[in-house]
Amino acid sequence: MSRLYEEQRRSARTFFDSQEKVVATITGAQNSFSADVLNLSSGGLQFSQERGCAVAVKPGDQLHLVGLEGVDGLQFARDVAMEVRWLMDHSFLRVISAGCQFVDLPEEYQQQINQVVEARTQR
Repeated sequence: MSRLYEEQRRSARTFFDSQEKVVATITGAQNSFSADVLNLSSGGLQFSQERGCAVAVKPGDQLHLVGLEGVDGLQFARDVAMEVRWLMDHSFLRVISAGCQFVDLPEEYQQQINQVVEARTQR
């Protein structure tokens, strides 16, 4: 029996390809690390790390987005609380991905992210 995919996201998102190289600096409970951002919305982001040097995270972990580099209009995003909602960690993949939900994102940040997403989808 097949199930149709049903979009559950509440916010429009933008995707970043490998040429754009958008990088998030993130702090966890005991460490700081950088990760490639795969997509972003006002609801959260997905990041990936190379398997060999990945910092371990798991669903429920509380993280802080310290900053974003590599895309115009998002330099404002500083000290944003996030919660890891899901993890894609399959041994046959060279990267580990995590989906994070922003926690109490200020309205000003939501609006700025939405403006960036909208501008990128209209290209």
